[in-house]
Amino acid sequence: MSKKLSPAVSLTREQKEQRRLAAAQELLVTDKSQSQIAEDHGVTPSAVSKWKTTLEKEGIEGLKSTTDEGNQGPDSQLDDQDREQLVELLEEGAQAHGWETDLWTSKRVATLIEQEFDINYTPRHCSRILRELQYLTKRLRPTASDE
Repeated sequence: MSKKLSPAVSLTREQKEQRRLAAAQELLVTDKSQSQIAEDHGVTPSAVSKWKTTLEKEGIEGLKSTTDEGNQGPDSQLDDQDREQLVELLEEGAQAHGWETDLWTSKRVATLIEQEFDINYTPRHCSRILRELQYLTKRLRPTASDE
Protein backbone atom coordinates (compact mmCIF):
# COMPACT_ATOMS: atom_id res chain seq x y z
CA MET A 1 0.00 0.00 0.00
CA SER A 2 1.45 3.37 -0.98
CA LYS A 3 1.42 6.30 1.39
CA LYS A 4 -0.62 9.23 0.19
CA LEU A 5 0.17 12.55 1.79
CA SER A 6 -1.58 15.77 0.95
CA PRO A 7 0.40 18.15 -1.22
CA ALA A 8 2.23 20.86 0.67
CA VAL A 9 -0.74 23.17 0.98
CA SER A 10 -0.68 25.79 3.65
CA LEU A 11 -3.63 25.15 5.96
CA THR A 12 -4.98 27.73 8.33
CA ARG A 13 -4.71 27.13 12.06
CA GLU A 14 -8.46 26.39 12.12
CA GLN A 15 -8.17 23.83 9.30
CA LYS A 16 -5.32 22.07 11.09
CA GLU A 17 -7.38 21.98 14.28
CA GLN A 18 -10.37 20.53 12.40
CA ARG A 19 -8.12 17.85 10.94
CA ARG A 20 -6.72 16.94 14.37
CA LEU A 21 -10.18 16.80 15.93
CA ALA A 22 -11.58 14.67 13.10
CA ALA A 23 -8.68 12.24 13.47
CA ALA A 24 -9.21 12.17 17.25
CA GLN A 25 -12.87 11.33 16.72
CA GLU A 26 -11.82 8.41 14.53
CA LEU A 27 -9.32 7.27 17.17
CA LEU A 28 -12.09 7.27 19.76
CA VAL A 29 -14.99 5.68 17.87
CA THR A 30 -13.50 3.48 15.16
CA ASP A 31 -11.14 0.56 15.13
CA LYS A 32 -9.10 2.00 12.27
CA SER A 33 -5.33 1.78 12.59
CA GLN A 34 -3.30 4.93 13.12
CA SER A 35 -1.78 4.37 9.68
CA GLN A 36 -5.23 4.29 8.07
CA ILE A 37 -6.33 7.42 9.90
CA ALA A 38 -3.10 9.13 8.82
CA GLU A 39 -3.73 8.18 5.20
CA ASP A 40 -7.35 9.36 5.40
CA HIS A 41 -6.26 12.77 6.67
CA GLY A 42 -3.13 13.22 4.54
CA VAL A 43 -0.69 13.22 7.44
CA THR A 44 2.07 10.93 8.64
CA PRO A 45 1.40 8.05 11.04
CA SER A 46 3.75 9.73 13.53
CA ALA A 47 1.47 12.80 13.56
CA VAL A 48 -1.51 10.60 14.43
CA SER A 49 0.56 8.85 17.09
CA LYS A 50 1.43 12.22 18.63
CA TRP A 51 -2.23 13.26 18.52
CA LYS A 52 -3.23 9.99 20.22
CA THR A 53 -0.71 10.57 23.01
CA THR A 54 -1.99 14.12 23.50
CA LEU A 55 -5.58 12.86 23.45
CA GLU A 56 -4.80 10.29 26.16
CA LYS A 57 -2.98 12.81 28.37
CA GLU A 58 -5.03 15.98 27.84
CA GLY A 59 -8.27 14.93 26.20
CA ILE A 60 -9.85 16.68 23.23
CA GLU A 61 -8.90 20.10 24.67
CA GLY A 62 -5.24 19.23 24.20
CA LEU A 63 -5.76 18.95 20.44
CA LYS A 64 -7.48 22.29 20.07
CA SER A 65 -5.52 25.31 18.92
CA THR A 66 -4.66 27.61 21.73
CA THR A 67 -6.49 30.90 21.94
CA ASP A 68 -4.89 34.24 21.20
CA GLU A 69 -3.77 34.33 24.83
CA GLY A 70 -2.13 30.92 24.36
CA ASN A 71 1.40 30.13 23.27
CA GLN A 72 1.23 30.61 19.51
CA GLY A 73 4.18 32.90 19.19
CA PRO A 74 4.17 36.63 18.65
CA ASP A 75 1.80 38.39 16.31
CA SER A 76 3.23 39.17 12.92
CA GLN A 77 4.91 42.53 12.72
CA LEU A 78 3.54 42.87 9.19
CA ASP A 79 -0.19 43.54 9.38
CA ASP A 80 -2.60 42.78 6.54
CA GLN A 81 -2.12 46.22 5.00
CA ASP A 82 1.67 45.80 5.13
CA ARG A 83 1.37 42.39 3.45
CA GLU A 84 -0.76 43.89 0.68
CA GLN A 85 1.86 46.59 0.20
CA LEU A 86 4.60 43.92 0.20
CA VAL A 87 2.79 42.05 -2.59
CA GLU A 88 2.65 45.28 -4.61
CA LEU A 89 6.38 45.84 -4.05
CA LEU A 90 7.18 42.27 -5.06
CA GLU A 91 5.10 42.63 -8.21
CA GLU A 92 7.24 45.63 -9.20
CA GLY A 93 10.15 43.21 -9.48
CA ALA A 94 13.53 43.10 -7.80
CA GLN A 95 15.15 45.32 -10.44
CA ALA A 96 12.76 48.14 -9.55
CA HIS A 97 14.28 48.01 -6.08
CA GLY A 98 17.90 48.14 -7.18
CA TRP A 99 18.96 44.54 -7.82
CA GLU A 100 20.56 43.51 -11.08
CA THR A 101 18.16 40.63 -11.76
CA ASP A 102 14.41 40.42 -11.27
CA LEU A 103 14.52 37.28 -9.14
CA TRP A 104 13.27 37.60 -5.58
CA THR A 105 15.32 35.65 -3.06
CA SER A 106 14.52 35.36 0.62
CA LYS A 107 17.55 37.50 1.42
CA ARG A 108 16.39 40.22 -0.96
CA VAL A 109 12.90 40.14 0.51
CA ALA A 110 14.36 40.47 4.02
CA THR A 111 16.28 43.54 2.84
CA LEU A 112 13.18 44.98 1.15
CA ILE A 113 11.07 44.50 4.30
CA GLU A 114 13.76 46.17 6.39
CA GLN A 115 13.98 49.12 3.99
CA GLU A 116 10.24 49.60 3.48
CA PHE A 117 8.77 48.62 6.85
CA ASP A 118 11.74 48.94 9.25
CA ILE A 119 11.21 45.33 10.35
CA ASN A 120 14.11 42.88 10.59
CA TYR A 121 13.25 39.33 9.50
CA THR A 122 15.64 36.51 8.74
CA PRO A 123 15.70 35.23 5.16
CA ARG A 124 14.28 31.95 6.47
CA HIS A 125 11.28 33.73 7.98
CA CYS A 126 10.83 35.68 4.75
CA SER A 127 10.58 32.40 2.86
CA ARG A 128 7.67 31.46 5.17
CA ILE A 129 6.00 34.80 4.47
CA LEU A 130 6.49 34.29 0.74
CA ARG A 131 4.92 30.83 0.95
CA GLU A 132 1.94 32.32 2.79
CA LEU A 133 1.67 34.92 0.04
CA GLN A 134 2.06 32.09 -2.51
CA TYR A 135 5.32 33.46 -3.92
CA LEU A 136 8.13 31.11 -4.90
CA THR A 137 11.82 31.82 -4.48
CA LYS A 138 14.91 30.01 -5.64
CA ARG A 139 18.04 29.34 -3.69
CA LEU A 140 20.93 31.00 -5.43
CA ARG A 141 24.58 31.25 -4.65
CA PRO A 142 25.18 34.68 -3.17
CA THR A 143 26.34 37.24 -5.67
CA ALA A 144 28.32 40.36 -4.93
CA SER A 145 25.13 42.44 -5.14
CA ASP A 146 23.41 40.23 -2.50
CA GLU A 147 26.14 40.47 0.11
